[in-house]
Amino acid sequence: MSTNDQTNRKGLQLVLATVPLLISFAVSIISYFAAVFIRSVFFREELSVDSTSNDGLIYLISYTMLIVIFGFWYTMILQNRAPVEDVKASTPKRWNPVKYWMTRLPILLLLGFGLQVFFSALISILSTAAPDFFSSYKELIQSMSGVEVSWMTKLSVCLLAPIAEELLFRGVSLNYAKNALPIKTAILLQAVLFGIYHLNLIQFFYATVAGLILGMLAHQAGSIIPGIVLHVIINASAYFLPSVFIDNIPKASLSAVLGAAVVIPCCILMFKKPKKKKTKEKPKEKV
Repeated sequence: MSTNDQTNRKGLQLVLATVPLLISFAVSIISYFAAVFIRSVFFREELSVDSTSNDGLIYLISYTMLIVIFGFWYTMILQNRAPVEDVKASTPKRWNPVKYWMTRLPILLLLGFGLQVFFSALISILSTAAPDFFSSYKELIQSMSGVEVSWMTKLSVCLLAPIAEELLFRGVSLNYAKNALPIKTAILLQAVLFGIYHLNLIQFFYATVAGLILGMLAHQAGSIIPGIVLHVIINASAYFLPSVFIDNIPKASLSAVLGAAVVIPCCILMFKKPKKKKTKEKPKEKV
């Protein structure tokens, strides 16, 4: 293959890595109008922007569509993936579910809850310092995790969103990015795309950090399933984290420190490279 052909192929792979983000925006628009139609035709209601139950229907339609689209796309990628011939290559080892869950599930549980505690506490501290800047963000979070949130929103946030977003970013985008970029750059690219996907400056920063961890996890395991589990834990933890732990700066500061104290060791345990076994040299035969 010539240099120009290789450049063109890598360029195409980069374009394909970003296409899922554009598709997700189109799906959001389609989901909004689909919810309007369903509410008006079947329930004789008007879609109100301020109604959390209506938001839940939009989330439900949107994430279901994304799972169908990117589930099919990711399946095609797996079917077309060339088999790994050299077992000593730098590519990730084949994922062993039984061994993986026995050793990593407790770490994933702690890491997911620790990330939620750390980010929630940090945002609480920053929002106290700049309440006007965080007002729209607080309204968004309240619509997704408040007391009056519908079952459709909870189902979407806790289960459907993690599946859809892992398929989209770690399943499709990361696989294309790895074909065009070094692995570290590819993981960074999909994490930035994941941050942009949230269309919110505050969410962009912590979603990008979470995207880096989820991308490293997908590459290490050779599967998006561990990332889905971690993503579910992170999102579901928002419903179990008592607000009393972060309702003022001293409490939030302590929670942020405790969250970091959990996250950092978990990341070290999760991503540390296994020690290479030393091979014993055979004694030289005497001539």
